[in-house]
Amino acid sequence: RKGAMRTLENGVTTVRDLGADQYMDIAMRNLINQGEMIGPRMFVVGYGLYVTNTPYKPGINPPAGGIADGVPEVLRVVRQQIAAGVDWIKLYGSTGTDDDVTGFETFNYDEIKAAVDTTHQFGKRIAIHSYGPDGARDAVRAGTDTLEHATDMDDATIRDMAKRGTYYVPTIDHNRYYIDNGDKIGYAPGFKDRLQAFIQRNLETTRRAHKAGVKIAMGSDAIYTMFGENTRELGWFVKAGMTPEQALQTATTTAAALLDKEKELGAVAPGFVADLAVVDGDPLADIDVAIYKVKWVMKDGAVVVDKTAATTH
Repeated sequence: RKGAMRTLENGVTTVRDLGADQYMDIAMRNLINQGEMIGPRMFVVGYGLYVTNTPYKPGINPPAGGIADGVPEVLRVVRQQIAAGVDWIKLYGSTGTDDDVTGFETFNYDEIKAAVDTTHQFGKRIAIHSYGPDGARDAVRAGTDTLEHATDMDDATIRDMAKRGTYYVPTIDHNRYYIDNGDKIGYAPGFKDRLQAFIQRNLETTRRAHKAGVKIAMGSDAIYTMFGENTRELGWFVKAGMTPEQALQTATTTAAALLDKEKELGAVAPGFVADLAVVDGDPLADIDVAIYKVKWVMKDGAVVVDKTAATTH
């Protein structure tokens, strides 16, 4: 609940939540849609698909949600998420998360292709996580709708993304958050250097992708943490060579098209949902205005954040 409110206070009225346990994301989405809870509009994935990554333990081993090894299991788990009522499918195509910045490909191409094809057969979209270039290459080749995090992509993969219209969600800033908070979280010694090096490679890959005409969308990777800092990613996009206006498009028109909602969300126009954020200053001159100076937010025609009222003491 706090995370939902902090996200709205950033001016973020719609989110794609790419991973939850026990289908909590579906429950939260439904509560928000029914007006029982205040929060951003949510598009959710249930369990992301990942390969077996824990050793066998004697005794009863109930299957963990999301584990899929081989094409038949991939098909089953994709169908299971769709049956549960998800909006999107998520697949973890490589190692890498928290203070682990490795990017070894985990699923093979056939498994990735099976996930993509089955998702599309059901009229849904798929997001594929890959920290490294190999998972990214196979995800793009298999026809993923969006690619999350990927660094060190080769020119051929970037060209393929531009040609296919694959969306790239770099999530540069979440590693900055981990550097700031890793000691509290309990990351292993040396994490700051590892994450700092990854940030620079992530930024450079984003710069190359932007230059090549790849569609880039803002994503925070705020899954369990970082709510309230969701839009700091925009500052990195400007560092990667975007104008403030192009950076804002990654969080509005481009993000709406990524969701297949470009005729409803992401623009102020007749027939669109009334989502508005009022900021103090000109974000086209200084992107920090959009990040740090949101004063008032409307979602779907209702005011959900108002910091404009004068405080009296």
